[in-house]
Amino acid sequence: MKKTKLIAAMGIAVTSFFYSCSTERELENETSQKLEQSLSAKGSEVCEIFDNATESSMIGGVKSVNFDNGISTNCDNNILIFPTLQAYGDAIIKLDQLIDDHNDAFDQQTINMTDEQADDYADTTGFDENEPLTKFEDELKFCSLRKEIETQEAQWLAQQTDGAWNISASPDDHFIDDETERALLSLGSEFIVGDCRTGYTLYKRYDWGYVSFPLNDPSQVSQALAALNNLPNPGQATQSQVAAALDPYKGSTGYSLNTTNPPASQASTCRGSVKDKGEHIFSSDRRIRWKHKLKDAHFPNLSGTSLMKTYTKSYRKKKGKWKTFRATIFTGYYGEISQPIQCTNLGPALLQGKERRRIKVKERSKMLIDVSVKQNEFFSVHKQEGNSYQNEVY
Repeated sequence: MKKTKLIAAMGIAVTSFFYSCSTERELENETSQKLEQSLSAKGSEVCEIFDNATESSMIGGVKSVNFDNGISTNCDNNILIFPTLQAYGDAIIKLDQLIDDHNDAFDQQTINMTDEQADDYADTTGFDENEPLTKFEDELKFCSLRKEIETQEAQWLAQQTDGAWNISASPDDHFIDDETERALLSLGSEFIVGDCRTGYTLYKRYDWGYVSFPLNDPSQVSQALAALNNLPNPGQATQSQVAAALDPYKGSTGYSLNTTNPPASQASTCRGSVKDKGEHIFSSDRRIRWKHKLKDAHFPNLSGTSLMKTYTKSYRKKKGKWKTFRATIFTGYYGEISQPIQCTNLGPALLQGKERRRIKVKERSKMLIDVSVKQNEFFSVHKQEGNSYQNEVY
């Protein structure tokens, strides 16, 4: 009798165990299905938002949409979508080539003119050095970071007088220093990558790196962007300020903070991350502004390469006012480069650069390995109408 009761009790226990496991599996499956349905619904919501995107005829695969980021504009669209991160980088190269072609064609019309004559002719005819960028933005009905800075910079320049300028107060003194890249970014330095099949990710750029948001819940991401874009001096927010502003959205957005440009160690004898800017006055009616930057090219490229960039922008004084000046200018670099950490010399980098008749000119070179520079060994070079100025990159 006792044995029968024991067997019966064991049967009940085993049955309860299997029932419990079965119930747990059913609950897990149900929860998983609900989660998949929720994500699918949210993914469908994003696809519906982006369904009416405007597509570029100049750069294949690039689209523009309106996505609330807390910044108001007077354009139909405020952010661009790229199919891949590689497509983002390729768009910069393509637009740069269109700019060169556009300006080279104009140079043929002014080949026998002096720089001043060519500059006056450009003013008279309304020639726009950045016309390919303007057309790109206009066809996408897109308010870009470039367009915003260009408008503010013109107002700033109109207020400048003789003597040194406070270039740190210039709207052009933005951590996104490439005008072509600015044409790809929202007023909050944002862009989107992906499609309905693979999903979308929104990237928000900072000088120290970027924040990425999977667009599974567009409403939550919009709120997070609004919080970031309403910080004091939002474009200069530190990583800790960004992290604090995003803390309420940690669970709902799945964001990721990524550091790609940490501060360079000033104690090292060689440096792999350097940036500087300034101006040089050649005469009472001629001056340039210059920039140079050396950094590990983490974004949007893979690590393990270094990117060297130099910029020269030309000005002249005309009728008592300073204006941008379409002159023969040069930008580039030369000197000894070193291996990171060990700081052993890798050899000389011969003078490399670009000379054009432009308002501004840039040299952008990728090195296939990480490099560093030592003090008094590497320099950026900037010229205007044959007058030359160089500055140490360290």
